[in-house]
Amino acid sequence: MAWIVFTVGENNLSNDYVGRIGVVAAILEGRYDFRRLFTDTFITYGHSWLGLLPFYWFDARFFAWSMNAELGIGLVLAGTKTVLVWFAVAPSLSEKRRWVLLPALSTLAFSVSQVTSFTFGESTLQMQLPQVGLALGVLAVARFSSHPNRRILFAAFGGLLAALSWGGGVMVWPVFVVALFALGERSLLRWCVLGLAAALGISQYVWFLVVQRVPSPIERPGFTQPWRYIDLIGRPFSNDTGWHLGPLVAAASFGAAGLALAAVALWSSRHALRERLPSLMILAWSLLAALEIGFFRRDAAPWYIVPMTAFWLGLSCLLAAAPRSLAHAGLATIAAGLLFSNRTWEDKSFYLSSRSPASAACLREWRTSPEACHDLLFEWRGKNLGEAVGLGEPLDRLHLSVFSDRRTYLLQGDLAIGRAAVETPRLAVFFSRDDVKPADPKDFHRLDAVFAPGAAVTWRIDLPPSLRSAEFRTRVHAAPGDVSLARGASVAIVGEGGEARILVPAGGRKSLSMNLNAFAGRGLTLRIAAEEATGGAPLVFEAPRVELEGVRRTIGPQP
Repeated sequence: MAWIVFTVGENNLSNDYVGRIGVVAAILEGRYDFRRLFTDTFITYGHSWLGLLPFYWFDARFFAWSMNAELGIGLVLAGTKTVLVWFAVAPSLSEKRRWVLLPALSTLAFSVSQVTSFTFGESTLQMQLPQVGLALGVLAVARFSSHPNRRILFAAFGGLLAALSWGGGVMVWPVFVVALFALGERSLLRWCVLGLAAALGISQYVWFLVVQRVPSPIERPGFTQPWRYIDLIGRPFSNDTGWHLGPLVAAASFGAAGLALAAVALWSSRHALRERLPSLMILAWSLLAALEIGFFRRDAAPWYIVPMTAFWLGLSCLLAAAPRSLAHAGLATIAAGLLFSNRTWEDKSFYLSSRSPASAACLREWRTSPEACHDLLFEWRGKNLGEAVGLGEPLDRLHLSVFSDRRTYLLQGDLAIGRAAVETPRLAVFFSRDDVKPADPKDFHRLDAVFAPGAAVTWRIDLPPSLRSAEFRTRVHAAPGDVSLARGASVAIVGEGGEARILVPAGGRKSLSMNLNAFAGRGLTLRIAAEEATGGAPLVFEAPRVELEGVRRTIGPQP
């Protein structure tokens, strides 16, 4: 999962961040009125993001709001959740079974079925933080029976973290209450501490959804079509979930199998429910989250796979303590689901299309980007062009995201927004993933540029001032079947006289670069060309780009 996260997608904000940037920018600039915090950190659709705000501020303040930093935090949170759950359940298992359980939990927690969430910062924080909060409560129940004060504090903190990070997080409160009651918690003071935390955790939801009754534009199907809930539970073991939001046969099949296994495992543990309480808490929360999602949402959005994976985490813990035949059957079912769904990952991706090189270029050029850029940055489509301004202007002003001190301009992205053009229209130039078949320049992968012999592309670039370094970079190789002993490739600055040229030997590859430091604060046009060769194969330029390092502006209150 880390390989996917850090090798695919550009480092730009998009989509929901347009609703977060205003608060974060105001805090960074020292002009935010914290009396508005209660109202500013609630999403109309029914989610608090107050728990996410410290992470946004930290990333923006110290990492220029890097998407990679948030995605790294998401991976750490997923790992933390896995370890906490394992520590909570392991003492009740034999040594052999506890060490079998750990890789099972890890494989589920990082399954590529969740790639939509893991590759988008807002989603990975929103989905992982509630489960870390749940895991803290589960750990407290399992490990702190002799320290009731510590147990209640862990549960209270975990519940707050969950409820203030995502709407489904509020479902930890009934789970924690029932678990503590089952353990015989009778201290009025400790119940008051938990009650106070719960009241704070659900306060935004009560105020906006019950008192003010803020209308939601999303259809609420209620408890109709019960198959939808079964489909949700089996979603982690399905394919084509990135854009297919309707029912899936595989999801319904695995969902039904999972519920049947949970029922049998629960029956087999009926005389040891107290020992199985940590596993039951995880199962209960995931089932309550499924009921909440199914009641309020018509479509099975791909990010809901993350809370539904918690069902299988809880079931794995329950099966690890079950009789051997049931444990083998259950873990085999889970393994089959993982094998079925983990062979591919791109069909499960939703957000990466808004983190393509073209999307990053659209955000960078927010002042002059074409109207089509809106749909590259905001996947809800529409014609509200002011959203691009609302996202780009504060990021530009504060040198965040694509405006940070480290930037990469890709020819692929700039071609998609019209800042690059093929100079030789009769000679093919296209972008490709395999150097043979053309691909859409708006693809979220970094693509190679394939030039027919004699083809050239011009690329207009505006370099910011105060640069430490700016350099054009690529590597060039001939496509398979080239009969020439050596091929020339060049990059030149139109009207300035500078040029860099290389000869690529047959079957080899060479780096082509040009220093652009002298053009800081200026616009220039690069001309990238493949040398003509009679009967020659195309030349391949690997992800042509300009890499910049600049001087960041100090973030904070400005005079």
